[in-house]
Amino acid sequence: MTQDYFSILHDLSVNIEPVSSNQLPASLDALNTEMPIPFKMANEVANIDASALRSIRNLGDQADSLADFLQMQNEKINLIMGYVLMQQDDIAYRFHTETFSAGGMSVISDRIFKLDQPVRIKLFLPSESSAIYCYGIVSACMDTNQDQQFSYTFSFSHIREIDREILIRSTLHIQQQQLKLRAEQRQQNPS
Repeated sequence: MTQDYFSILHDLSVNIEPVSSNQLPASLDALNTEMPIPFKMANEVANIDASALRSIRNLGDQADSLADFLQMQNEKINLIMGYVLMQQDDIAYRFHTETFSAGGMSVISDRIFKLDQPVRIKLFLPSESSAIYCYGIVSACMDTNQDQQFSYTFSFSHIREIDREILIRSTLHIQQQQLKLRAEQRQQNPS
């Protein structure tokens, strides 16, 4: 996995479909053309939401009610987008991440992948009401010593910048939640 990005331990649903090298998109334009519409919509909505609410909150006290109303409308849209995105989840290629970052992810599986094998990836981010559609390669494989299971690392090779930004926000958001949970647990169980 690319070490340029912070990696976080977290379980996400992901589809990993082996493809041949000639199925890889030749450019980002080709990736955009191939990408299913729900992925494009969800990620555009996520980016618009993040910047719009931030600018409204900066208007001051009188904008709080407006921001709260818009946040409720956003939550409705996110529920619908979550449902639409889950229709893209193919159980035949479903795995769960062990770790993920804006540069790649790792999964534990009994299925066999070859090093440098190109794969099509659909990574579902329910906390962001978003999903990432990209391509990657198998960059590492380690035996877990557990009944024919291996830990595979996938590096993203064909991904839009907007999707990397969503992954960065998601890792920071999840890390914040994990740190908050640990702090609460320490307060409840002081040593």
